[in-house]
Amino acid sequence: MDQQSALHQTPAGGGDFARLWREARFDGMECLNARFQRHSYAPHTHETYVVGVITAGTELYRCRGTERVARAGQVVVLDPEILHDGRPAADGYAYRMFYPSVALFEQAMADALGRPAAPHFSAMELDDPELFQILRGLHHGLEGPYREPLRTDTDALRAFTALALRHGDLTARPREAGREPVAVRRAREYLDAHLDSPVELADLAEAAELSRFHLLRVFRAAVGTTPHSYLTDRRVAHAKRLLAGALPLADVALACGFCDQAHFNRVFKGRVGVSPGQYRRGSNPIQDTPAAAA
Repeated sequence: MDQQSALHQTPAGGGDFARLWREARFDGMECLNARFQRHSYAPHTHETYVVGVITAGTELYRCRGTERVARAGQVVVLDPEILHDGRPAADGYAYRMFYPSVALFEQAMADALGRPAAPHFSAMELDDPELFQILRGLHHGLEGPYREPLRTDTDALRAFTALALRHGDLTARPREAGREPVAVRRAREYLDAHLDSPVELADLAEAAELSRFHLLRVFRAAVGTTPHSYLTDRRVAHAKRLLAGALPLADVALACGFCDQAHFNRVFKGRVGVSPGQYRRGSNPIQDTPAAAA
């Protein structure tokens, strides 16, 4: 895989399951999707942060000399090198975990604050429903089959900066977003020019002459959506124009920057309500040929 490498997948007795992989894109960050009814962790530490969401059940663990409980719907976070264990309560638990390096957090904070910073988290179980959804969505996206770099980078930066800025002990705060019409125009022009190819958030930010974090804020303020959503809408609009011709659907998908035809179908239908083939037949019946139809 380009952005992730599977390390281990273990179905075990008693309903236990664990899948671990490493994200090369994010400084080798390990990710874990697990469900435990029986497995108990021995006391251990991590060189990285521990960040995740409890998606079902209850985890019991001992940390900093106290017995602690993490329940479904909570975000959990530990600083590096904190000794802890972990075990299921009677109902077991499921969670999705990230293990981001200190360097990854420092890079995210440099984007948000203008200087590197490593946040410290005193609270370990967080009741923050919005952050829960952001982290869970990022984890699902990293595990999924379609890896769009602009969306992946946006979701990761959004997740880790939100965690640090809301719950870390940082004293500095991001500067006001303000209005950046020239930067937003440059970003839109860059996106419009790259409908047929992957877009990196770092390249987009460079074109706009802003940090990644600041670009995401001013772009949303001005356009009302993220750069990735804007790019997707432009790709779908371009696909509609191409569907007026006889170009095969697989070629339309590639011309509009989609990973493959299945990805194209899913995204197109999500925005238009019908598949590309249905759209072609309904809006351009004269083009309804075996080569053009889905």
